[in-house]
Amino acid sequence: MTNIRGLLFTLASPLKAFYANVAVKQIDVTGMSSSVGILPTHVPTIAVLKPGVVKVHELDGNVSKFFASSGTLSMNIDGSCQVLAEELCSLNELNEQAIKNLIDVSQKKAADLNATDVQKAEAGISIEVAEAALRAITEK
Repeated sequence: MTNIRGLLFTLASPLKAFYANVAVKQIDVTGMSSSVGILPTHVPTIAVLKPGVVKVHELDGNVSKFFASSGTLSMNIDGSCQVLAEELCSLNELNEQAIKNLIDVSQKKAADLNATDVQKAEAGISIEVAEAALRAITEK
């Protein structure tokens, strides 16, 4: 049974809940296989999120944008939806120069001939997340 007031939405990370069972019009996320808009009548689904923007379309027309490093989306049969992210912040909290510095450092670590496979993999993940964060703030 869906909620006629909107999609009951929770957006949280281990450190902070930005929305906790709040009625919203729609959310947009980027999953591993595609980008998707979730409305109150969306079919139940579970998805793994890629690093990227979570857009929240509020009932009053405002749109809030967040950056999620990774996470999961769960759309439930009752019209509620949860996005749980490993790392999550408002786009306004991202610093372009700090992200560029992280990309440079991570690229050097990935190219280091003395780095272990684990260190190179960690650097690759850092690059993927940082590049997604950079795209997020340049496409505001």
